[in-house]
Amino acid sequence: MPSAVSRQVWIIAIGVGFVMAGLTLVAPILPLYALEFGVSYTAAGALITGFAVARLLFSVIGGVAGDRWGARKVTVFGTTLLAISSVTAALAPNYGVLLGSRFIEGIGSAIFATTAFQYLLQVTPKERLGRATAAFQTGLLVGVAIGPLVGGFLAELGDFRTPFWAYAVLAGIVAILAWFFIEDLPSRGTSARQVFAMAGQLMRSRAYLALMLVGFSMMFMRGGARVTLLPLYAEQSLGFGAGDIGILLSVSALTNLLIVNPAGRLVDNVGRKPVAMVGLTTAAIATAGYGLFESFTGLLIVSLVFGVTSGLASIAPPTMVGDLAPEGAEGSAVGVYRMSGDLGFVIGPLVLGAIADTGAFTAGFFLTGAVMLLAAALLSFVPETRRSNVAKSVS
Repeated sequence: MPSAVSRQVWIIAIGVGFVMAGLTLVAPILPLYALEFGVSYTAAGALITGFAVARLLFSVIGGVAGDRWGARKVTVFGTTLLAISSVTAALAPNYGVLLGSRFIEGIGSAIFATTAFQYLLQVTPKERLGRATAAFQTGLLVGVAIGPLVGGFLAELGDFRTPFWAYAVLAGIVAILAWFFIEDLPSRGTSARQVFAMAGQLMRSRAYLALMLVGFSMMFMRGGARVTLLPLYAEQSLGFGAGDIGILLSVSALTNLLIVNPAGRLVDNVGRKPVAMVGLTTAAIATAGYGLFESFTGLLIVSLVFGVTSGLASIAPPTMVGDLAPEGAEGSAVGVYRMSGDLGFVIGPLVLGAIADTGAFTAGFFLTGAVMLLAAALLSFVPETRRSNVAKSVS
């Protein structure tokens, strides 16, 4: 099939789709499964927190491991952990085993996501990196869209353990795909000390620090404003039902999916920085706009705009990370960037949930927009990274 991206990239995109489908297969039933063990709502919520904390802790470790031993091998290891954790969750005799399984799943998820994108950076020419990133993002979005529907159906066919068995199968398929269909890259012989030294050099780069704030702001927005604050605002303040809230979320997800591949071409043809700046600033305005409307029609229009703008904003920053990553430390660069995003995903729901407790929903949307605008302001000082040699001499 003729394509601007390589066969390996498409395999990675398919793998990401399978893993994200598996991850979201269990989303509809996870708290309910926990309650079967007689635990509290807080303990049920800890299954989400434990997974997020594991991702936060192991994204960088996964990246360093990928640089040291190769992305292909570490990717297979990550998906194997996902399969094992899904089996132990399905067989869990008590809540403690289920919680431990979720933590291991978070480790596997962090390792897989980091090293899969690391491999994408290593096999893709810089002039096609935007389109490759868009393919990666497409796989992720398709998986997220399909997973909850299939997971709920499987739970009705079987029980709350059935989606975990399906997740284990999907993770096993991805491990096989990675082992047999992704080509090994020649070893660079990079030592762990060299990897950490290159990662330290990158962390001293003003450009990369700005990108870390961008990653933080995007996940702060997704985990806080979109997943936490919008449903609460729509239900508690405006009286919308679950169906209306689902439509708002689905519309933004659909437009996001439709825009990512055109955004990838723009990033390659026009430049990383212009697309990032337009995407971030307009997504910030759209996010703040949620707090200005009370009618369903108004929120639906905002959701359409939000889906397009956040789709634009999602492609350029990780592509810039790929441009900046020193050769031999691509995994570490991706790991640190993903860690900043994971931190935003953990903090966002807590901060905006606390704001929602006071009833200041509009202030929460405005705060999220302000964080994104701050990230855009810092990014404005970063030089364009497309076809540059900035990765060789990080300033």
